[in-house]
Amino acid sequence: MAGGSGVHVHGDVEGQVVVGDRNVVINAERGSSVTVRSEPPPFARRRARPAGRALPYRMPELLGREGELAALRRWLSQGHPVQIYGPPGIGKSLLLRRFAADAAARGQDVVYLPAAGVPACDLVQELFQACYEAPDYKPAPAVTQQLMASVHALVAVDDFQGSAEELTELVAATPGCDVLVVTAERQEWQEGQEGRALRLDGLLEEPALALLTEELGRPLRGDERAAAAHLIATVRGHPLTLLQAAAALRAAGAGPMESAGSAGSAGLAVDERALAVGLAGGLSDGAGKLLRILCAVEPLPLSPALLAVIAAGPAHPAGATSAAGVDRAAAAELEALRLASSEGGGFRATGRLAQLVAERTGPAQDPAVLAVALVGWARGATRHELAAQSAVVRRVLEAAALAGGHGAVRDLARFTAPALARSLRWGSWRQVLGLGSGAARALGAAADLAYFTHEEEARRRALGLAVGVAAGLSFGAGAAAGHLGGPASGHAASQAVSHAVGHGSAAAGKSALSSFAANPVAIGTAAALLVAGGVFVAFASAGGESPRADPTVPITSFDPTPTLTPTSAPTSSAIPTTGLPTATTTAPTATTAPVTTTAGPTTGQPTYGSGQCPPVALAVGSFGPVAAGEQDSKSVTWDSYWECDDAKTLAVSDPSAWRVHATSCPATQKPGPPRSASGPCVFEVVFSPPASAEPGTTYSAKVTMLDDWGHVAMTLPLSGTTATVGPTGPTGPTSPTGEGPSTQQPEPAPGV
Repeated sequence: MAGGSGVHVHGDVEGQVVVGDRNVVINAERGSSVTVRSEPPPFARRRARPAGRALPYRMPELLGREGELAALRRWLSQGHPVQIYGPPGIGKSLLLRRFAADAAARGQDVVYLPAAGVPACDLVQELFQACYEAPDYKPAPAVTQQLMASVHALVAVDDFQGSAEELTELVAATPGCDVLVVTAERQEWQEGQEGRALRLDGLLEEPALALLTEELGRPLRGDERAAAAHLIATVRGHPLTLLQAAAALRAAGAGPMESAGSAGSAGLAVDERALAVGLAGGLSDGAGKLLRILCAVEPLPLSPALLAVIAAGPAHPAGATSAAGVDRAAAAELEALRLASSEGGGFRATGRLAQLVAERTGPAQDPAVLAVALVGWARGATRHELAAQSAVVRRVLEAAALAGGHGAVRDLARFTAPALARSLRWGSWRQVLGLGSGAARALGAAADLAYFTHEEEARRRALGLAVGVAAGLSFGAGAAAGHLGGPASGHAASQAVSHAVGHGSAAAGKSALSSFAANPVAIGTAAALLVAGGVFVAFASAGGESPRADPTVPITSFDPTPTLTPTSAPTSSAIPTTGLPTATTTAPTATTAPVTTTAGPTTGQPTYGSGQCPPVALAVGSFGPVAAGEQDSKSVTWDSYWECDDAKTLAVSDPSAWRVHATSCPATQKPGPPRSASGPCVFEVVFSPPASAEPGTTYSAKVTMLDDWGHVAMTLPLSGTTATVGPTGPTGPTSPTGEGPSTQQPEPAPGV
C-alpha cells in the first residue's frame, strides 16, 4: 500500500502560532510552514492571578501527615524545590493537594499541573499560559525563564514521570516560584539546585486505625482492633490497601467483625488475588467494562466525554455517545470500592488491585479498537480538548502500535497531530509524529510518511534545531565576507544551506555536521555561497529581529575574535512540502519592518513606542575546540546598549555547557527611554563542555537579554565544540579531565 489515509481534519486545528522568533502556520492537509519573524515577539501580559486547572474539589482530611506537611513548609520557605516520592497508593498526590489547598487558603497563588504522561516542555508551556495572557505564543526557553522570574506562586506538579533532566528543565523555568513535585521514584537534583526530597512511607498504627474506621463508617469494636492492627502491620500502613480492604468488607455487608467470625478476619486479610476474585464476582457488567477501559490507560485519567465515547464503542457516532454520558451507576460502584476515583474532572483506575479485578471481569481492551474509538472522538473534539487528553492519545497510540494496529495508529496520529501543534503542546506533538511515522512506514503509506516527516522537520526548524549548526560551521570562513554579497546572493545562499542542512538531516549537533561531511556537493555549494553572499550573517540573525539603526558603530567585539557588526534578519521561505498528497504552498516572505527616525539630537535612532526597546540579533560567537571538563571564556562588548535594555535579565539557553554574566553595564532607569545608554555593556561568555562529553560534540546555545517590558532585546547565538583526539593528541587543552565525585548531600528527614 503506497497511498495515504484519506484523513481530512477539520475544526479549529489550523492557524498561525509564534514559537520563539518564528511564525508557524499549521495546515492539517498541506503541512506546516515556518518563517522567521521580522517583528517583535507577541506581547505577553501577566495575569493578576494565575489561571489554569483547579485543585480537586474534594479534599479529605489528612491523617498522620503533620510531620511531612511541616517539612514541606520549612523547605519551601527556605527556597528549595521539593519532590515527594514513594510507591503507588502511599498518598503522595493527596499530600501535595492538601499542601496546595492550605497555601491557597493562606492567599498564596497556586498553579496545579497534573503531569502524568506529559512531557516537561508541555508542562512549561501550560505553566506559562496559566501565568501570562499570550494566545498562540510559545516563547523560547530563555524568554520563558525570564518572564516567569517575576511570578511568585506555588507550582504543584502531580504525577511527574519525566527524567532528572526534565525535572531540571521544569524547575529552571520557574525561578521565582516554590516548586513541589510528586514523582514515583526519586530523581536526583542537579548540582546547584539545592533541592530536597521527601520519601513518603505508610501510616503509623493510630492514624491507620482512624483511616480504617472512617472508611468502614463505624467504630472498631473488641477484637476488631487486633485484626485491623494485624492488617496494618502486614501492609506497613499502606493507605490505599487499607481503604480497599475496608471498602470490600463494607460492600460485602458483613456485620461486626466478631460476629462475622473467620469471614470477618478473612475480609481484612491481605490476599490481593482472593480479594480481586471476590470483588470481580460482585461487580456489575457496566462497572467491569468501565474498569477495563480505565485500566487500559492507567494511571492516566479519562475525561467524561472521552470515556463515554470509548465505552460506547467505535460503531456509535461520537456526538451520540457524548450525549449519553458515562454510566454513573457503574462509576459510583467503582468509586465505592476504591477501584477508581474521579478527582480533577476525570476518571482513573486506582492501584494494583484495580488491575487484578479488571483482569477477572473479561478480556482486556483491544488497543486498536481503542484507537479507532479515539479517532471518532477526535472528529468532534476541539484542539483544547485534544491537548488536555494528549497523554491518553499517546498511550493508546503506543499500545496500538505494539499490537500491530498500524492503520488505527496512522489515522489517530493524523487527526491529533495538527491539534497538538496548534495548541503548542509540542512535546506531545513530537511523540505523536514519531508514532505516526512508524505506522505509515509499516503500512507503506508514502503520502502519510511524507506528511509526518515534513511536520517533524517543520517542528525542528521552528525550534531552531535543523539549521542552528550552519551558523557555527560558517563562522570562521564567512565572517569576513559577510557583507560582500547583496540581498539576492544572501537569499540564494540561505536557500542552499536550508536544503543542505534542513532537508539533508533532521538532527542537530553532530548529526547535521555528519550530513555535511557525507555530502561534498552540499559542502562546496554552500561554502561558495556563504563566502559570496554572507549567509552566515543571515543565520546568525535567525532571531528575526530588526537591527538598531546605527550601522557605523560596531555592536559588539568578541575578544579575541574580530569585531562583529549588526546584521539584518534573513529572508525565509516556506518549507517545501514535496511528497505530500496535495500541492505545495508557499508562506509569505518575511520582511523587515521599516524604521522611522526623528529629527534633532536623536537623529539616526529609531522611534519606538513605550513598551518596546528595539531588538538586536548579533552575529554568532564561535569557540574553538575545548576539552571536556575544561572551559574557555570570551569578553563581549556590546556598544549599542540602550537605556531600555535590562542587563539583569542576561541569560543563556543551555546552562549545562554555557555561562554568561554581566561584567560592566551602565545603570539605567526602569523603564528606560529608547536611546543609547552612557556606555557599552560588557559581559563574559564561558564555554565549559561537561566532563562526560564525547570528543567532537557541538554545543549550540543563545544568549538573550530582555528589555524593560519583557521583550527580547538582544540575542547572541553561540557555538562550541569539544576537542577531538587525533594521532598526535587532543586538539584542545591536554590537561587530564574527569568527573569528580558527587557532592550531593543526603536529604534531611521530615522534622529534622
